[in-house]
Amino acid sequence: SGTDAVEIALRALGASGRTVICPAMTAVPCANAIEAAGATIRLVDVEADGNVLFTKGKPGPGELRLSVSLYGAASDFNDHEDQTVEDIAHAMGAHDGAFRKAGTRGACGAVSLYPTKILGAVGDGGAIITNNDEIARRVRATRHYGFNGDNVNARGQNSRLSELQAAILRVKLPHVKKWIGKRQRIAERYTDELHPGVLAAVQPEGDCGSDGNAYHVYVVRHPERDRIVAALKERGIGTMIHYPRAIHQHDRWRHLGYDGQFPMAEQLAREVFSLPCYPYLRDDEQDEVIAAIKDLT
Repeated sequence: SGTDAVEIALRALGASGRTVICPAMTAVPCANAIEAAGATIRLVDVEADGNVLFTKGKPGPGELRLSVSLYGAASDFNDHEDQTVEDIAHAMGAHDGAFRKAGTRGACGAVSLYPTKILGAVGDGGAIITNNDEIARRVRATRHYGFNGDNVNARGQNSRLSELQAAILRVKLPHVKKWIGKRQRIAERYTDELHPGVLAAVQPEGDCGSDGNAYHVYVVRHPERDRIVAALKERGIGTMIHYPRAIHQHDRWRHLGYDGQFPMAEQLAREVFSLPCYPYLRDDEQDEVIAAIKDLT
């Protein structure tokens, strides 16, 4: 799974017993994977687009960093690459302002291949990207019981992607660029119709332009989020919230003592919601979403 990918990537970098920096606004599997790798979590706040403020999140001595490219935009970092795992579950195919592909900029990248992702299997799946031969060796051993050749010399697990899922993904892979292009066109129309003045944008184009964002989801903000989401549901329009709680707001991690320390992450948790955005959304369906949003705001 994608969660396995993050855990195994961190373990390949020697995360056990160390601290891993993680954005406060991200998916729960990120925090789970850090702990499963035997590491301690250090949370940092995010920017208005959901990506982490790495000016406050530079790794200290012995620390690692989990850079999460949230919502489809490549996270912004230009230092400590060898101490960074990129989680690109939302951002396969995205690039940053220097046209570096998400997942290729750190020591390794972790990809989710869950059915709803940019490239999705028909069940859980994940992958790790690296150009470091030693990291690749450790990853291959860890996912297969710890075997290195015929000898077990590391802690391992069974995290092999099934042959059936791999075969399906190979058929779908050549279509990814086309599907991302469709997502980008849908997102561009939402942006033209709804910003500024109707909803606050969470995914500004920034230096890389709209073609740099994979738009796994199209996320917006509104102070009356819950009212709007409920009203859209009554009209038969589905939305999702990515995510209704920051990591430190879950009971599981309240002991970290971060309540009130991350104002942007907490504001996003109160205000964000995701509009329908997938390659086969029809124009008339998007018309309906846009009209309903304008009517409700």
